[in-house]
Formats: sequence, C-alpha cells, structure tokens
Amino acid sequence: MTALSSHETHSVSDELHQIKNALRLMIETQRTQTEMLAKLIEAATPSEEPHPLEEAMAAVAGALHDQTTVMERVETEIGGLGREVEAGVMRGLASALGVDTKDPSPHKRRAHARPTSEATKSEARDQSSARDSSEPATRPAAPNAQC
Repeated sequence: MTALSSHETHSVSDELHQIKNALRLMIETQRTQTEMLAKLIEAATPSEEPHPLEEAMAAVAGALHDQTTVMERVETEIGGLGREVEAGVMRGLASALGVDTKDPSPHKRRAHARPTSEATKSEARDQSSARDSSEPATRPAAPNAQC
C-alpha cells in the first residue's frame, strides 16, 4: 500500500468532516420533522376531554340551527301576511261602503249602514218635500215686523 501524502490526508479529512456535517444537518432536520409529525398526529387524534374549540363550534352550530328555525317560522308567518292584509282592507272598505260581506251580491247595502252622499241628498229632499206639504201655507210673521 502506498502512503498518502499529507495533502491527500488533509483532503480526505475535510471530505469526512463535510460528510459528518451533512449527516448532522440531516439528523437535525429529521428530528425537527419528527416533532412536527408528532404534533400533527396529536392534534388529529380525538381526545376524550372536550376541547374549547369543539365546544365553541358546537355552540355556533346550535345557534345557527335555532336561528334557521326562527327564520323558517318568520317566513311562514309572512307568507300569509299579504292575504291577511288584503282581506282586512277589503273588510274595512266593505264596511265603509255598507256592503254586506256575507251576501254574494256586491250591490246590496246593509240596513244599518250610512247611505252614500247621493242617497243622503235624495232622502233629504224627500223629507223636505213631505214637511213642506204638511206645513200651513202661511207662516207667522216675525215679531216687530213692519208692513
């Protein structure tokens, strides 16, 4: 065997040192990755005790479910509101016009309802004519009247 020169020995020694450093960095990297994987596995493993995040998420899900139920009820209530308002307006209008809502004929008036302005004028004229025909033809003179 031939002996290595000091330059060659130094070169081999440097190469070994570089390999040792590379292996040390690989081991350190592997240790770091192992710790990270252990933490991931720990986080992914379901625990027996409740986690605060799980409790918060369950509370949020429950509140959303309750709000959805309430909104569905509101939608149901509002769904018939238009028909109820229309029916109420029609009843009020019928009452104001004196139309009997139970009678299928829309032109008949209820007996206790107030007549419209034309009917009122006609009735007033009829009553006035009846009074005029029953009153005496001459009226008494006003007091202190001079002729």
